[in-house]
Amino acid sequence: MTRADPFLPSPWTALAKNWSRPIDKWRRLMARFQRRRPSATAPREPFSALLRSSGNLADLRPHLLVLVPWLPIGGAEVLLADILDSLKAEWRLSIVTTETGDHALAPAFAAITSEIYHLPDLLDRRHWLEFIITLMASRGSSAILSSGSRFLYKNLKRIKARFPAILSYDILHNDAPRAHLASALRARRHIDRLIAVNERIGRALTRGGAGPGTVAVIPNGVDYEGVFNPQGVDIGAARERFGIGDGIFVIGFVGRMSEEKRPLSFLAVAAPILAAHPNVRLLVLGDGPMTKTFHHAASAAGIADRLHHLPGLDRAAMPQFYAACDILLLSSRIEGAPLAMLEALAMGCPVAATDVGDAALVIREGINGFIVPVAVPEALTPRIAKLVGDEAALERMRSAARRAVIDNGRSADAMLAAYRALIRPIREIQGDVEASGNCDRRAL
Repeated sequence: MTRADPFLPSPWTALAKNWSRPIDKWRRLMARFQRRRPSATAPREPFSALLRSSGNLADLRPHLLVLVPWLPIGGAEVLLADILDSLKAEWRLSIVTTETGDHALAPAFAAITSEIYHLPDLLDRRHWLEFIITLMASRGSSAILSSGSRFLYKNLKRIKARFPAILSYDILHNDAPRAHLASALRARRHIDRLIAVNERIGRALTRGGAGPGTVAVIPNGVDYEGVFNPQGVDIGAARERFGIGDGIFVIGFVGRMSEEKRPLSFLAVAAPILAAHPNVRLLVLGDGPMTKTFHHAASAAGIADRLHHLPGLDRAAMPQFYAACDILLLSSRIEGAPLAMLEALAMGCPVAATDVGDAALVIREGINGFIVPVAVPEALTPRIAKLVGDEAALERMRSAARRAVIDNGRSADAMLAAYRALIRPIREIQGDVEASGNCDRRAL
């Protein structure tokens, strides 16, 4: 007797192997599944989206499953969108999210692939692994790419038991020991490549026991020649767009309104500067669980009327945002290689930041910005205050800001080329191995 697959009910095993059979068989199998495993919370046909249309049958690209918690407007998600847009020529892509929350960046991902599944909106949690297994089997997945997915860390061992040949890649955005780094290290035996966005994270992975050759460091980069180029933006128009008048000094903030970004620390740093200089304003971009608390704190500090807050902004308008700022203030407790820092610098906007991630590799104290220990963000207050009214010093820092990104080689093209070289279809990897073997044989 053949032992039943522990992950995939037998009707779905047949479905995965024969998904191109007529639709009436699909419906019969679905009916059998519904009778056998009723669920009051699951949709009537929870897996109906998994049937590939006949128009896709000729698409021979390998399939890459992408697992993420959600799709908010954040640096990690913007980076992932750029990566997937670069990979889509070689891969069929399906994106699965596993946590409720903000999906504000979903339209950008929908422009890359039509297959996006928000599991909390589709199924009861007890069906999730079954859905993933069925999706992978029906699509013939060759690889998994994750970015901070607790669901994947928990279930990767079981997925690999079902699909032993699957390749798995995981992107790590910070080295906080109790965050995703610890989860990734616990699952390291089942992750083929751990991708660190800076050297510090790479070293933390190696110290934590990641095997030789399993850690790849790919520093974040930005398009400083095209998108984030100050020559392409009218600064006057940018400031007018955000209601900023002449002679106003603008302190900017970009980040999710969440504890790790410390938006209240941003206010604590900026409030004394506003108190001393009536021509200073705050331009803030971001939304999240601390938004109400942020506004209450601004009101309590008496600076709410000098704060312009944008919950969201189209990515195409980000160059204008940075152009409107005189300095960007990042007060984060945790970061990897913050895209906001690189984007602002590329636009010629100096950055004042806490010493997180690889900020110290790019920011030079007093040259293109300021950097202070994470524990004392308020040390940024006197540094920024000295720039108010000192146009000559500010102009020197603007020039140095852009040079820092270019001199550090932080280009989006180099970054995306590294991801494409790492996350390659298996057939290309096998071709490299065969070519290497032929060379070895010829050498003998």
